[in-house]
Amino acid sequence: MTDLSLRLRFRLPTWLLPLVVLAGGAIGAVSAQTGSAGDVKAAAGLHQLFLHDACTGDYAPQPDTCLHKQLLEKPVTFGGKEGAVYDVRLRIRAIVEPTTITGGETPHAEHPYYQVGGTIRARDWSAWHIEVSNPKQTYWLNHYPKVSHTIYLEDFEATIPVAGGAGVVVRVVDGNDRQMDNSEQGRPDRLQIIKGVVDKPLDGQMLRLDVLRVTPR
Repeated sequence: MTDLSLRLRFRLPTWLLPLVVLAGGAIGAVSAQTGSAGDVKAAAGLHQLFLHDACTGDYAPQPDTCLHKQLLEKPVTFGGKEGAVYDVRLRIRAIVEPTTITGGETPHAEHPYYQVGGTIRARDWSAWHIEVSNPKQTYWLNHYPKVSHTIYLEDFEATIPVAGGAGVVVRVVDGNDRQMDNSEQGRPDRLQIIKGVVDKPLDGQMLRLDVLRVTPR
């Protein structure tokens, strides 16, 4: 009999006790699906990771853009056991411009901007991605059919395999020094926010990752 059943034994009718035991087992099963505390800790470096590609100056020829750094990245060393591979479930939220990726696969038809593998085709546009050293793969986050002066708000989930001790780099790279600016007034795609992360529109573009689940294979 569980501790919960013992505590409630004299408060509940006898016929309810088996239901309490079954409910406790179901809760335990759900908890097990999320992986152990140690498994989740392995991905601590990715949890609540925020990458902000801020504006560094104005670009007068195109007022809805701004100058920015052409490379920003945050490297993370994944934890876990050496030789083990983990399925890491991420919630991915972003305010980004489009690029196009050649090759690779689109695993989720409802999220075509998420591309696994491939290379950058539109090099003069910001390319947001997660790069994993083992199993080696690149996960592109802003693949669109064509480039445009548009900012997209994305909010989706994806699972990526990561080996214990692997290097993970969250990165944005651009072939020129300009980007679409979220803080530009007067356009319907601008002044967007990631709810629960920022409380007012930020300039430039941004990405937020949250680890939802880590499951060893």
